[in-house]
Amino acid sequence: TLWTRHWVEFQKIYADQFNEMYGALTQVKKEQVRKLIRCGKFQNGFQRHTCHDCGTILIVPFTCKSRLCLSCARKRLFGWSLNLSKIMNTSLKHVHVTFTIPGQLCRLLFERKYEAEKMIPLAAGIYKKFLQNSAGKKGNEFQPGILATLHKSGNSLNYNPHVHLISTQELIDVKNGEIIEINYLSYKTVRFVWQKEFLAHLVKQEIISKEEQVQFIEKYKNGFHVYFQPIKGDENEVLFRTTEYIAIGYFHNSQIVAVDHHNKTISFNYRKSMERATRKKHYAVKTMHIYAFMAAMLFYLPEKHRKMIRYYGIYAHKVERKLDEIDRCTWAKAVEHSFEANPKMCPHCKAPMVKDVVFSYLADREIKQLVTTHRIIKGYFAPFKRTQPP
Repeated sequence: TLWTRHWVEFQKIYADQFNEMYGALTQVKKEQVRKLIRCGKFQNGFQRHTCHDCGTILIVPFTCKSRLCLSCARKRLFGWSLNLSKIMNTSLKHVHVTFTIPGQLCRLLFERKYEAEKMIPLAAGIYKKFLQNSAGKKGNEFQPGILATLHKSGNSLNYNPHVHLISTQELIDVKNGEIIEINYLSYKTVRFVWQKEFLAHLVKQEIISKEEQVQFIEKYKNGFHVYFQPIKGDENEVLFRTTEYIAIGYFHNSQIVAVDHHNKTISFNYRKSMERATRKKHYAVKTMHIYAFMAAMLFYLPEKHRKMIRYYGIYAHKVERKLDEIDRCTWAKAVEHSFEANPKMCPHCKAPMVKDVVFSYLADREIKQLVTTHRIIKGYFAPFKRTQPP
């Protein structure tokens, strides 16, 4: 509703108010918004699941698959998390590692338009070397399993690029499958390695000067913070925590507490702080102008075709095939989760439902015809006069 109501006017004011801060409003971003606005509408086409025994029909509208659409993002997340065990080995110990940078450096990188995605392979490489050095194993045959992603912002939509890793705490010898346990990890060391290598990377990328590199090292004498949180529990707990840390996006609809369309403001909850000892989270409410909110959401939008989650070490092995398999086997469960309806089985007579596709140029006619013969009951179109199964 927010994007539908304010999109036209937002485009008119964007260049004057946000172009300098966030860059141009590209055609790619405009198309993502257009897809979002059309999302879930029957007129744009749908999949139709029909029980030929009793006439019950389930209509599943085409989703927009826009990375801006928080509803579609949640469906993708559900499908990915449902079969994450196809990628992760939950019998191994895992840890959640967060690589952060100080606020002063965040502001500088924002002003100089640094491509923050470059932080992901750098952080993953640092942690892999950290494990190898701790174990005294230098060869490429000794690999951890790592899933990694970048969050460009905190959930208050402030620019705060940081890398989340889920990594095994052991190394695996990929030649023979031996698990190499590491008895001691000097976590404090990673802070200084991360600071040194990230600043050197920024110098090489000509984002900062060597003088600025020295200034940041002198100012932050304890390095850049790297947080470690062991993931404990059974298989389901490990998978749930991994999803929570890695795949949750930078913003979620549930954060929104109020939208004032007249005054053009939006208010939402965000996590202000967390107590280190108890991990108790403290929340606050932030209010923004709707146009500022829309501009920030578009700025943080992942670029088209950019992989949001990266896989390293043993978790990179045949990962494309595994992801394709996850997409295929989780579709029905994702539909059931989102629509509270099973697309494969008729809820009335338990017969298999047959799928066909209705494209946009026929969709309106088909829906108009359907409502003359069916009524909606619990998400399904049930016929006024139900056919009795043979």
